[in-house]
Amino acid sequence: MIPTTEPIGIYLHLPFCRRKCQYCDFLSFGGWRGVPDGYVDTLLGEVQLWGSYFADSNATVASVYFGGGTPSLAEPRQVERLMTALRSAAAFGLSCETTLEANPDSIDENRVAGWMAAGVNRLSIGIQSLDDPTLRRLGRLHDASRALQACTEARRAGIGNVSVDLMYGLPGTDSGTELLTLQRVLEEIHPDHVSWYNLTPAQGTPLWVSLEEGRLSLPEDDAAADLMNLGWRMLEEHGYEHYEISSFALPGRESQHNLGYWQYRDYVGLGLGASGFVAGRRWTNARRLGSYQDAVAAGNLPVESEERLPARRRQGEYAMLCMRMPILGLQFDQFRRLFGVDAQASFGVVFEQLVAEGLLVMLPDRAICSRRGLELNNVVARAFIDASMDDDPGTLAGDGVTSYRADARR
Repeated sequence: MIPTTEPIGIYLHLPFCRRKCQYCDFLSFGGWRGVPDGYVDTLLGEVQLWGSYFADSNATVASVYFGGGTPSLAEPRQVERLMTALRSAAAFGLSCETTLEANPDSIDENRVAGWMAAGVNRLSIGIQSLDDPTLRRLGRLHDASRALQACTEARRAGIGNVSVDLMYGLPGTDSGTELLTLQRVLEEIHPDHVSWYNLTPAQGTPLWVSLEEGRLSLPEDDAAADLMNLGWRMLEEHGYEHYEISSFALPGRESQHNLGYWQYRDYVGLGLGASGFVAGRRWTNARRLGSYQDAVAAGNLPVESEERLPARRRQGEYAMLCMRMPILGLQFDQFRRLFGVDAQASFGVVFEQLVAEGLLVMLPDRAICSRRGLELNNVVARAFIDASMDDDPGTLAGDGVTSYRADARR
């Protein structure tokens, strides 16, 4: 693996939930009251296996993200153990952003204070809606009152950076109700960051089955697009910067971890089914709990699949991700620094096509989506991906990420 001195992110997957939501297709398990200590022990073992990579690369950790599942089921002492291990293994930047995803039903003032003492400085709270019937249809455990109270308790505990997730285009919910949720969140919670995203039913989930059987229905695409734009306008009018298709932040409150994904920075994924991306190599951990734990116990990274992306594929993915960011866009000097070629040479035809269709705007130092390009971002993304499929993806040999596995045997 090629060492890196660039800032990196670390993702830790905690796949345990009290109850799995109707729309969720993430790797997670319902029926849990907390995160098992045995799973935390395995995560600590995996951190140790990555020790030689962190030492050899001189990488600086810019962000840590506890995702799930429901990471707010983790006790503060468990988060502290993980953060202590990470700080021992890797160099942390002075302003490292450490986010923990939280559900309103598992937040209270003492827990937030404990997470903060462990190093958490940002909460991402999954509200989704402030309409109680909608929350019940989605299978959420909280109601509107609990969501508002949880945010109050988080602020009271002293957390200074709160993000909330909100959905639109929900089954059985009219647009006025969803916009009212957004307005109430902005005026009553005053979050630092808002994720405003359209519900996309995943095949095989209980919600998808209900839609297929006609028991529920979603708004028409045009209605969802109108609602998306109305939400964008409301957020911008309240002073939030639209820095990614579904993401809005007060000045300086952008998600540094997610920006790392969109700007193609390296990140290490830890935990069951977690994915990572380092030096053009992508891998996914084992998705069966027993296989994951057995691999780490044997002193091996629990990699289930891995691939090396050819340069052309990396360019296409990078361009696709950059097109999600309406302000930063695809910056030409950054493209050349990453790939050693000019963006115009790689994607000149695509640029011309998208500009002609009114989806792209060319600036002296970057290419950005027009408003219409943001609305039809799947079309923009497909243009760059299709143009980058000249090469077949390679398969990693044994000298990839799995070479960093010796530390657990020392």
